[in-house]
Amino acid sequence: MCTIGPYYFWPAGNIIGLVLSILLLLVTCNFALASYSKTSKTINSHILNYSGTNIKETAAKTRELISKQVEIFSNLLPLPSVQSLTNLDKVLKQPRLLTNKPVHVISILLAMVACIAMFSAQLWDIAISGCDEERTCPFDQDPDDTFARPVLYGIVGYCVSDRKIIILVSTPIAFLLCTTLLLLMRGTTVLKMVLSGLISLGIGIFFFLYSLDTVQYIILLGTKLSNLSFILKLVSMMPIPLLAALFVALAYSNIIQSMEEKKDDKSSKVKIGLLSISIILSIVYFFLSLASMTTSNLVIMSTVQGHWNTTKEHTWDDECRDNNQVHYDDYGYRYDTKTSSAPESKPDKCYGKALDWLVQDNFTFFSICQLMMTESFLLLSAFVCMNGRSITKKTLFLPGLLLFAAATSSIISFFSGIVQYDLQTNGFPFFIMNSINTLSALVIGFIFVITGGSVFISFIIIVFRIILSILVFSLILITTTFAALLKLATLTCKTPKPCNVVEQPDVATA
Repeated sequence: MCTIGPYYFWPAGNIIGLVLSILLLLVTCNFALASYSKTSKTINSHILNYSGTNIKETAAKTRELISKQVEIFSNLLPLPSVQSLTNLDKVLKQPRLLTNKPVHVISILLAMVACIAMFSAQLWDIAISGCDEERTCPFDQDPDDTFARPVLYGIVGYCVSDRKIIILVSTPIAFLLCTTLLLLMRGTTVLKMVLSGLISLGIGIFFFLYSLDTVQYIILLGTKLSNLSFILKLVSMMPIPLLAALFVALAYSNIIQSMEEKKDDKSSKVKIGLLSISIILSIVYFFLSLASMTTSNLVIMSTVQGHWNTTKEHTWDDECRDNNQVHYDDYGYRYDTKTSSAPESKPDKCYGKALDWLVQDNFTFFSICQLMMTESFLLLSAFVCMNGRSITKKTLFLPGLLLFAAATSSIISFFSGIVQYDLQTNGFPFFIMNSINTLSALVIGFIFVITGGSVFISFIIIVFRIILSILVFSLILITTTFAALLKLATLTCKTPKPCNVVEQPDVATA
C-alpha cells in the first residue's frame, strides 16, 4: 500500500504535499543547527542580563526548588520506609485468630457442594439433551428453540452453548481451590489470610462476571423442554450468584481481619444482644434474597416466553412468503401483484415469532439489577456471620454502598422498563417478596453508608492527594529538565572560548 497514491499515478495534491513536507523538514533542521550554535550567546545576552555567575545562582536555586518539591511529594504520597520493608517478613508470619472460623468453613463447604451440584447437573443435561429422536446434540449446540437467542454478547461466554464448557471447567477448579482455602485455615497467619483473600477474590470476581451472563440465559429459556432438562439447566446455573457472594465475602473477611489484630475486649450484654439479632436478621435476609431471586427469574422467564416461540424467524424463507410480488416504479411507489389467486398452505415454522430486542433489553436490565441486589444482600449477610464482634462501621460501608446502589437501580429498571408488561406473577408473591427485599436493601444500605461515611471522606482525600502528587511530580520533571539545561549552559561557559558578552555603554539620547 502506497501512502501517496498508486505507483503508476501520483495526484498533483500528493506531489505538492510531499514537496512542502521536505521543505519544512529542511527549514526545521536549519533552524535547529543555527539555534545550537547561538545557545551560549542567547543565555548570556544583554537582553536577558545573565552572566555565568547568574547561571550558577539560578542553578543552585533550581536545586533547592527541586528538593522542596520532592519533600512536598513525599508528604502528599508517603511511601513505606526501608525499615518497614525489612520487618515485612516478621509481620507476615504473625499469628492471627480468625473470627467465627466455623462459619468460614461452612461457607467453603457450601461452595463445594454447589460446585458438585452444578458439575453433575451439567453432565446429566448434556447426556439427555437430543437435537432429534435419533441423535444427541453436539457439545457446542443446544436443541432448537431451547433459548430465545443462540448468541449473546456476554462477558464470559459468547454463545449460549459455551456455558457447558465454562461450567465443566470452572467448577472443578473452584472445588480444588476450596480445598486449598481449607488448608490455609490451619494455623492462620497474616500471610495465609492474605493468600486466602486473594484466592477467594479471584474466584468471586469470575463467578460474579459469569452470573451476569447466566441470568440472561435463565430468562431466555423456552417452553419446548422436558421437565428434567429444565430442572437440570436451572440447577447448573442458579447457584452461580451464591458462589460469587460467598467467595467475595470470604475475601473481604480475610483481608479485613488480616489488617487488624484482634483485641480482647469485654462486650456488654446489650452489644451481645444486638449482635445476635443482627446475625439472625442476616440469616433471614440470606434465604429471603435467594427466594426472591429465584421467584423473580422464574416470573421474568415465563413473561418473556409469551413474547417468542422460536429462536429463528422464518418470515423471509421462500415457502413462508406470500404470493404477492413487490415492485417499485420509476418514482419509488410500491405496488403488489398476485401470482395466483388461490392461497397456499404454509408450514408451521412460518408462524413462529422471534423475541424483540427491546423486550429482551428491558427484562435483561431488570434481571441484572435484581441479581446485583441479591448478591449484595448475600455478601452482607455472609460477612456479618463471618466477622461477628470484629465488625466496625467502616467495614459495613462497602456492602452498604453496593446494596443501596443495587436497590436504586432495581427501582429505576422496574418503573422504566417492565412495568408496562403483563407480568405472569401468578398472584402477589412476586410483588410482595421483591418489594420487601428492595425496600429493606434501600433502607439498610442507606444506614450503612451514613454510618460509614468517614470511609468515603478518607477515599476522597486519598484521591485528592494522588491528583496533587501527580501535579507535583509533573512540576519536578519540568524543573529537573530546566536544571539540566542550566547545567549544560554552565559547562558551555567553562570552555576556553570567552562566553561573557561585553556590555555596551548606555548612550544618553537628547
